[in-house]
Order: sequence, then structure tokens, then C-alpha cells
Amino acid sequence: MQEIPEALERHIKSLSDHFENEDTAVRQRQIRQWRKMKLYWAGFTRIWFSETAHNWQIWDQSIETEDNQASYYDKPINLFRAYLESIIAALSINIPVVHCTPDDAENPDDINTAEAGNNIYLMVSKYINSQLLFIQALYVLCTEGMVAAYTYSKEDEKYGTYEDKKYEDMEVEARQCAVCGMVLSDELFAEAGLEQPQEEIEDFDSSELDEFAPDDDDVHLHALLNKQEIVCPQCSSLLDPSLEKQKLIIPRLTGITKKPKSRQCFEVYGGLYVKVPNYAKEQKDIPYLRFSYETHYANAIARFEKLQGMAKKDVQLKREGSSGIYDPYERWGRLSPQYYGEYPTNNVTVRMYWFRPESYWILEEDNVKELKNKYPDGLKAIFVNDILCELHNENLDDCWTITKNPLSDYIHYDPLGLLLTSVQDITNDLIALTLQTIEQGIPQTFADPAVLDFEAYRNSEATPGGVYPTKAQGATKNIAEGFTTLKTASLSPEVMPFGASIQSMGQLASGALPSLFGGGGSEQGSKTASEYAMSRAQALQRLQTPWKMLTLWWKDSWSKIIDSYIKDAVDDEHFTKKDYQGNFLKVYIKKAQLEGKIGSVELEGSEQIPSTWQQKKDALMQLLQMNNPQILEALMSPENLSLLKEALGLQDFVMPGEDYRIKQFEEIRQLLDSEPLPDGSPSVPIDVELDDHALEAEVVKSWAVSEAGRLAKIENPSGYMNVLAHGKEHIMQVQLMQAQEMAAAAGQNEKPKKGQQIKGDNQNELRLPVGQKSN
Repeated sequence: MQEIPEALERHIKSLSDHFENEDTAVRQRQIRQWRKMKLYWAGFTRIWFSETAHNWQIWDQSIETEDNQASYYDKPINLFRAYLESIIAALSINIPVVHCTPDDAENPDDINTAEAGNNIYLMVSKYINSQLLFIQALYVLCTEGMVAAYTYSKEDEKYGTYEDKKYEDMEVEARQCAVCGMVLSDELFAEAGLEQPQEEIEDFDSSELDEFAPDDDDVHLHALLNKQEIVCPQCSSLLDPSLEKQKLIIPRLTGITKKPKSRQCFEVYGGLYVKVPNYAKEQKDIPYLRFSYETHYANAIARFEKLQGMAKKDVQLKREGSSGIYDPYERWGRLSPQYYGEYPTNNVTVRMYWFRPESYWILEEDNVKELKNKYPDGLKAIFVNDILCELHNENLDDCWTITKNPLSDYIHYDPLGLLLTSVQDITNDLIALTLQTIEQGIPQTFADPAVLDFEAYRNSEATPGGVYPTKAQGATKNIAEGFTTLKTASLSPEVMPFGASIQSMGQLASGALPSLFGGGGSEQGSKTASEYAMSRAQALQRLQTPWKMLTLWWKDSWSKIIDSYIKDAVDDEHFTKKDYQGNFLKVYIKKAQLEGKIGSVELEGSEQIPSTWQQKKDALMQLLQMNNPQILEALMSPENLSLLKEALGLQDFVMPGEDYRIKQFEEIRQLLDSEPLPDGSPSVPIDVELDDHALEAEVVKSWAVSEAGRLAKIENPSGYMNVLAHGKEHIMQVQLMQAQEMAAAAGQNEKPKKGQQIKGDNQNELRLPVGQKSN
């Protein structure tokens, strides 16, 4: 357990208290706004802020009174969440892909490390669920504005273990080669009478002289061995038989410890969890960062050793809130909306501070020097409520990446959903007003008791066409004069157009246009497919700014993850991926590949918002309708057959040649598990009569230059040559059939001589398969 001196603990608490109390009023307003966004997202849109309780109050129908029945008509529809979910879905069709570039394009180590960095991105993306993380970042953007990524390395035995070998220097007396520095065994000098071998070992002279097929490089060494000279086993240099021992320092293995492997973690948070100063324009301007979250006190005790000795006797740890009079306000902002204003009873607040070295200067100069000596790169302090548990030397920028909004002057900016709160409020009022007006619009009828017997009418059964007795007021008065009908309310004809106008303005303000989530285009126009596509393109164009901002933030976050993986790598790793041809590849990330330097991490491909499958289908259909031979040939290539089938959306649709393509890939997997036969033919022969030789030869050629083929050429050369031999037989059959067709065409063009029989005219002629001869 880390022991923290009392003086140092006072300095750290002075730092935390200083930055905790700055921007208090601004921070409270921000928490109030972010809390409102979370409540609206959860569907609690009938809320008001209580200045007495200093929080948002949620209307509960169970507290209705007879004097206030207005909430009976509150039937809100959550347009706030519907519009934002449409934006999130449109921007998360495909997550941005990054790739690494070498620092020096002519340095093989840098090139290998850059390639390994690309594989690190693919592997880490799989086990951190990067698609869900990108969706979460969009959610934070919509409800809190600023998005912060916390990337770090975590050790755990569930990720696997590795052997950590410990060595210590040991002083021994031994002989050493003057050329290569190798420590020489006593057995080499036994024949010279200087040492007696302690145990039987393999004779170096005999093994070297018995070498199979010696060449010119062995001339000097074998000549020395034939003269029974003493030769260094490593560099083959001649050794002096009288070489004396000397004291040497050599490393000795003292123990092996199994340690847990580490994995890279990626977490996304907003302003409710991460506090940074409001005056900062960019991340480099923040002197500190505070990350806070709530958890059960048992989790905190299990994580921090300092709490384990005081958990049973210190009730304050379990019951008292975090330090400062404003911290309960922070906890309220992060509270789940499902609590309805209640609070969990067994939670504590974990606060992590990252201080830059510049922030030390709020202390006395001597204390600044002390902190800079102990934590020169920055200080990470972890509190549980008021208890300081851990201190670490850690750089803020190595762990955190904060978005930079180009449409804001500062690091904080309004959430995207803030533009929709007014639309949601007006919609709630319109719905309540319309429902109430419809109910109040039912007319009421007043009757004269002298005309209608109410008691008899109330006890009678209403039947269609029924006749009820009434009393006439006089010979000159009509019975209808005794009844009056009143309609207390009617809906204004301006309400519905106004509601439609509000929705239109909300769509324009937020960017959630109808064509974005499948709605129609403009009211006017032909509403054709091309018009709808144009309308959707315009809707996506409205979201280009948040998309570009998040992709750059995504790229910067991944550059830190890749660097962290390279730093913590202790062993080779591997994972399995599927290429575009449907092959499963076992990809290795070898520690030997991580010796170079990565120049930068860049976004791969276009920065445009990714297309949906419907858009890809439309593009493919347009290409097919062009009837361009080159385009049709490219679309019908074996590699694109699966893409066409998926774009058509017909799983039962049979693409020409698909079975041959699948069959050839199965044969490739079999060929990789063996090697060519001694005569050079493949271990899996072709079927001359049944195979589609042209298509299968094209599949083999495409596989050979693919990533799977290039990897097999290096790691499985015999299997690779086996596949090539199989492909060559397909090519030979294609060439043979072409030669036969050319010969047949040439024969038809020749005019037969008189009396000469034309080949092929005889209907009874037997056409033999290729390779067979007639008797």
C-alpha cells in the first residue's frame, strides 16, 4: 500500500480544493442544463426547476389534487429523443477507420511498426466494442456537448498472463573470447590439459567436422579443427590454449513470476463526469482535469488498499458525501433519472484529479519544487470522498482527449439537443391544449324541467328511434324552445399549422430533416428516387461539422491507444479477422515488429459521412443500368459477387459462379495444409470436366495477391506454392480450351476440297473428353 506523508497530503488537498471551488456558479448552471437534457432524453419533459430544492422537479400524476386537473391532459410525445436518435443513427452507420504511417518511409522497422499499428487498431476495436463507443460519443454530444475520451491500460489475469524473468548480476571466474566476448566453457580446454570436464557433453569438434555438405565458408574452421586447435564455438576464431580465467559479471536467472497481461481501455464521458475550466479554449490550456463517478462503497474498498483497514470502523466512508458543499450538486447531476429525486444510500464518490506541473505554482515555491521532483510529468490523485488513496506520476494528455468544436471559442459548448428543448415544450403544450379542447368541445345541453321529466329520462334506456313523453308549454310554443345547447370550446384552425411549423423549425435547427430518417422530401416535386436521394444528401450535409469534429477526436484518441499498446507489449498477440473474400486470417502482432516508430495516425478514406446499404444498392443499380462493358465486367468479378448479393437483399438469390467461388476457396484451405507432390503437381487436383477453370483460376490469382496470400507466402511457403500449382493447372485448361476454339474456328473458315469430309458434320462422331485418345 502506498504511504502518503501528511505534509504531501496537505499539499494535494490544497490543490484539489483550489480548483474545486473555481467556476462554481458557472458549473452549477451547466449541471442544471445537462441534467435537463438527461431528463428529456428519458422522457421526463414535464419538469420545472425549484429554487428551494435547487433541482429539477418531475411532475407525478399521483400528487394531483381536485383543484388542479390540468395534468390529466399531459400526454407528451418525446420528439426530443426521436430527432436526436435519428442524427445518432445517421452518423454511426460506420465508424471512422484509422491507419498508421511510418515515421521514415525508408526505414523497415518503421514500416513494420506502422503495419503492426494498423493490426493493433483492428484487434483493440474488437474487444472494446468500438461501434458502441462511437454511438455513446454521439449521445454525449447531443446531451452534454463536450466529449472526453479516457484511454488507459489495465492489467488483469482474465486477459492472460506472461512470465516475468528476474536476473541478477553474478561474479564468476571464466574464460572469455577476445573477439566476440562469449563466455567459454571449461570443456573446450580439457584436451589441452588445463581443465577436466565435469560431465559428458556433445563434442563441438566432432559435430562441426561431421557437417553435411561443407562449403567454402567452412575451410578455415575445419582446417583449425583438423589440427586439433581450440576454436570459439560462436565466432570460430582461434583461441590461445593458455588463456587464463578472469573475473566476469554475468546475469543469472533468479526467478520467474507470472504477471497479468494488460489491455487498452476506452471510455467516453461528458461534462457531468469531467470537469475542466470554462476559460480554456483548447485542451492544452487546462491546468487540471477532474473525473468523478459514484460506486458502491464495497467496490471502492476492494480497489483501494488504504480503505481496507478502515472500512469496518469508519462509518463516514459509507455515509458521508464527498467533500465540499457543492459536491452533492455534482452527484445529483450524475444521478440516474429513474431515482425520481431519491438518492442511493451506499454510494461513495471517487474523484480522480490530473494536475499539470504548471498547476503546482498555487503552492509555496519550496512545495512546487518538491512536487516537480516527485511528479515531473504531472500528478494523478485519487480521492474516495475526502480520503486521499493514491498518487501517481501521470501526464494528463496521455490519458484524456477532449473534442475541439470549431464552432465554439472555448472547450465547452452547448449540446446539440439544446436546440430541441423549446420544440419539445411547445409540442407538449399543443398536445395538452388540443386534447383539452376536444374534450371541452363536446356540447352540453340544458333543458327546462317543465318540459322534460329528468328522473324518468334518467331511468329509461336509450334506444334507437325511441319516443319519450314531454310537456308542451302552450299551443304557440315549440318544444325545442325548452332546450339549449352550448359548446364551451373549439380548436382554433391555426393550431395544427402552427404545430407543423414548429416541427419544421425544430428539424431545421437540429439537422434532423425528414429525409434523414426515411421521411419524404419536399411537399412539392415529383418525389422520385433521385429527388429523395438528393434530399437525403442535403440532410447529411447539415451534419458534416459534428461528424468531422468527432472523427478527428476519434483519430487522436486512437493514436494514444496504439502508443500505449506498444509501450505495454510483453509478448506476441494474435487475432482472427475476415477479409473481403470471406477468408479467415490469423493475424499476428509480434513484439519484434514494435521496434520502429510511428509517424502519425490518420483517418482512412474519405471524411464524408458513410453511406447506408440502401445508398450503396442505389449506386450499384445505377452502374448496372449504364450497360458499360468494363463496369459490368468489374461488377461480375468473383470478388464482387457477395457484394452484389448483399446489396440486392435477396439471400436466396443465386449468383452465377458463386458455388465455384466457394468451392475454390475450400480447396485453397486444403492446399494450404499440405505441400505440392514430388512431381510439382498440387495435392488437390482439378476436375477437368466439372470445374469452371476461368473463374477458379481468377479466384486463385486474386487470392495470391490478397492479404491472405501475401501472408501465406511468408509464413507458409510450401502451402502457397501448392495453391499456385493448383491455379496453374486451371490456367493450362483455359489455354487448352482457347486453342481448341481457335482451331475449330480456323477449320470452319477453310473451304473443303472436293470429296473431303468436314470435321464435325458427322452426327455420330464421338467427342472425347480432353486427355483421352481414340483407339
